[in-house]
Amino acid sequence: MTNPKITNQNDIDEYIEGLISKAEKPIEQLFANRLKEIKQIIADMFEKYQNDDAYVTWTEFNKYNRLNKELTRIGTMLTDDYRQVAKMIQKSQEDAYIEKFLMSLYLYEMASQTSMQFDVPSKEVIKSAIEQPIEFIRLMPTLQKHRDEVLKKIRMHITQGIMSGEGYSKIAKAIRDDVGMSKAQSLRVARTEAGRAMSQAGLDSAMVAKDNGLKMKKRWHATKDTRTRDTHRHLDGESVEIDQNFKSSGCVGQAPKLFIGVNSAKENINCRCKLLYYIDENELPTVMRARKDDGKNEVIPFMTYREWEKHKRKKK
Repeated sequence: MTNPKITNQNDIDEYIEGLISKAEKPIEQLFANRLKEIKQIIADMFEKYQNDDAYVTWTEFNKYNRLNKELTRIGTMLTDDYRQVAKMIQKSQEDAYIEKFLMSLYLYEMASQTSMQFDVPSKEVIKSAIEQPIEFIRLMPTLQKHRDEVLKKIRMHITQGIMSGEGYSKIAKAIRDDVGMSKAQSLRVARTEAGRAMSQAGLDSAMVAKDNGLKMKKRWHATKDTRTRDTHRHLDGESVEIDQNFKSSGCVGQAPKLFIGVNSAKENINCRCKLLYYIDENELPTVMRARKDDGKNEVIPFMTYREWEKHKRKKK
């Protein structure tokens, strides 16, 4: 196990984001393997049953319920795949939570020279802490929906492709696009869920510090580039007490990715904002990294999003 250097909150976030990126690799590999297997199933059927006459090909594919059996088999494979994806995401969430929680408390102890009293969260406590509060966007229903969508598309492209006389190559390309879309969805869910766990852990560790006598506050920190959503730009630089909510688009939340409300999905998914936890405003960073127009990072004096935007517009 590596022993990361932790001198500030950014060190913690960069380390955990590296763990999250590593956790995405098995998901990518799983979908690559599944695509290969589905394409092989279709290739084998074309080799056995394809005819110059599209009608004869369709008839042969359907004789003895051949095609439907293979489509059912593909559905079973995808069910198993998404179960594995769910386990991978849950593991990534748990790892992100415990690392962020303990590393943050280590940082607070070192900075305050105070020994804090707290219980290291058990697996059950972590599961409860990171449970999605909104029923219809919880992990399992979300992945089930994605599984059903991709299976429907795969079935449609295979069936319609054979009926219309399309060759293997055209059908294989459509399936590659379908599986690619499914992979992208799963990776987005994985990153959002791990990020949500990380955000919750940051909040929970700050609450522990507060319970141990540290008077802490939190400040919203938006990513300084043009992709930052409009609804989060106005939050940048806003400071509140540890247990207070931020408000955006009719939603409330104590930290990025933790919004609850009608528009919460739009507020949380792909959010790159963070919180800066601090005891004294003098401890807040005086410089920050921002993305330049050419995609490279630059170090500039610390400023809010609107100040940064004004700075960028002046340069043009």
